[in-house]
Amino acid sequence: MDFIKDFPQFRFKPGRFNMWSPNIQTIYYNSRRLHTDNGKMGLLHEIGHGLLQHRIYKYDMELLRMEMEAWDAARRLAPRYGVAIDEAHIARTIASYDNWLSKRATCPDCTNFSLQKDRCNFGCFACGSKWKVNERKDRRVTRVVTSRFEHLLHMHQN
Repeated sequence: MDFIKDFPQFRFKPGRFNMWSPNIQTIYYNSRRLHTDNGKMGLLHEIGHGLLQHRIYKYDMELLRMEMEAWDAARRLAPRYGVAIDEAHIARTIASYDNWLSKRATCPDCTNFSLQKDRCNFGCFACGSKWKVNERKDRRVTRVVTSRFEHLLHMHQN
């Protein structure tokens, strides 16, 4: 594959899914999908992460920004390799990240969209609840309440 040879600064390893690993400068790719435009587009997207030197994110909005930047990089690289860009595929991918982010940030007690405190902890400015979420993007979002402001809960119930 030409675009693998064109980026010797990265290591490329076949894997079950496409992923950029910044710590070891490695791009994992699904070799079974490289014969499809979406497979090639996905690999160009991961190369985009590498070229942009994306690192581990702290806040979910950083991840969303990096994903959009990597898709922009894929769009710029695609003509050089004759890869057709499927904008609907990109939109679905970005929407899945947006959906994941929204689920994590929605308060389990009052359903307000809330503030991310750090990578896995959120706090609700409306009811005062705090919760912890799982990190994995490829798993169902789980939220575990770690504290509640009971007096605020009673006010909402009355």
